[in-house]
Amino acid sequence: MNRKECTSILLALAALLLASCGEDRTYEYVAKTEEAHWIENQMKDIYLYYQDMKEPEMEAYFYPPEEFFPQLLADADKYSYIDVPEEEQTRNNIQAVTYGFDFVLMNDPTGTTTHQVARVLMVIDGDNNGNSPAFMAGLHRGDFITQINGENVSTSNAEQLFNGPGATLTIASPTIDPETGNWAWSNEREITLAAAIALENNPYYLQKIITPNGTGRKVGYMVYNDFRAGADENDLTDLTYLNQMPDFFHKCRQQGVTDFILDLRYNQGGQVACAQALASMLAPSDKLGQEFAHLVFNDKRQDLNQTLPLLADYADYNLNLNRLFVLTGQYTASASEMMIYCLAPHMEVHVIGTQTVGKNVAMTRIDSPYGFTMYPVTATVYNSLGQSDYAGGIAPDCPIEELAQPVWFELGDQNELLLSTALQWISTGTQPGTATEARRAFTRSVKAGYSSLDSKHIPGAVLPY
Repeated sequence: MNRKECTSILLALAALLLASCGEDRTYEYVAKTEEAHWIENQMKDIYLYYQDMKEPEMEAYFYPPEEFFPQLLADADKYSYIDVPEEEQTRNNIQAVTYGFDFVLMNDPTGTTTHQVARVLMVIDGDNNGNSPAFMAGLHRGDFITQINGENVSTSNAEQLFNGPGATLTIASPTIDPETGNWAWSNEREITLAAAIALENNPYYLQKIITPNGTGRKVGYMVYNDFRAGADENDLTDLTYLNQMPDFFHKCRQQGVTDFILDLRYNQGGQVACAQALASMLAPSDKLGQEFAHLVFNDKRQDLNQTLPLLADYADYNLNLNRLFVLTGQYTASASEMMIYCLAPHMEVHVIGTQTVGKNVAMTRIDSPYGFTMYPVTATVYNSLGQSDYAGGIAPDCPIEELAQPVWFELGDQNELLLSTALQWISTGTQPGTATEARRAFTRSVKAGYSSLDSKHIPGAVLPY
């Protein structure tokens, strides 16, 4: 007996039971399971792994959408998810209430305690006005937060770093003990965060043109944190950010930029249209019109297969590069990996940092009539050579473990390790070795866990339905 037949029998039995009380209450069953069946039908149609979908227990059809959806997912699927807005949220809420910084939890790199610490990845200044609570409190990239309101940092209290009425943070610096030669904490201080506020997190965190000392070269540098087309993610017609993208490339062309460093170390992906546009401005100009990538859906939805060209529409902003330097980290995923993998057949792509996540699939955004949105995996991403073998991640040409470095500089500072390595490569024409700097790294494991980036559920390589 196949699953469809089994489901029909169960529905009939449920209807019989409801009617056996002397009153036909079948409509109640249908109403209470309507959302679950809608989800299931959508997944059977477009889900890449539909043949390996799980069969939920009968009672699961009465679960709320956020509990029913995971019941269907194939074992191979690590990425599909459902977004059910909380009641107090609105569909037009485009600004998050936040303190204005991202962080990652890690074990104590000095080894002097068994506690965790939160390390600051970046600080948002707040609409370029310096008004984010983190910026005003003097929090900096690379800072180690050891306590929150007097309690040691842990996975159980880390959410207090997202938002709230305010918080007191204890900051400490790792230093070498001159007597033992071991790492220890010093320079402990406290800072006070004001109450969280609504902030727009523009995906173009930093854009600048750098002239490395003594080279005379012009290097474009962009920290791009989210392939997001618009400020309102729920409005598919909002192209605010996508329309801003050419502005920096126009400036790069005007100033004669000959090399480009794309910083994707904190970029988990986003909309395919943004990746396609960005690739079109970075690739060699004679490659415009050629295939950038193609997407292959399940055998039932081959009608959705599509080829994405490098767009000639961006010819006026194209930098005509023959090589690209990409900075990566443990969060670099999906549309970010698509950029690296699908540009490689057209130009030299040099990767500096850590191995990427390995998300070689695309997801489709499906808005339900019930107020929630699904992001199931629906297609495999291929480059123009028909290759898609990066499910294990993209290995860097020049490996650098950022978290192992005790001293960080602000993003865009030419002393910042990953950036300085790329600039060295550009200036000398030679790939640097893995030991690219004289700073002493932590000698113990700095395994990172929970991160504020993980909580954002950025849908990678996402397609509208």
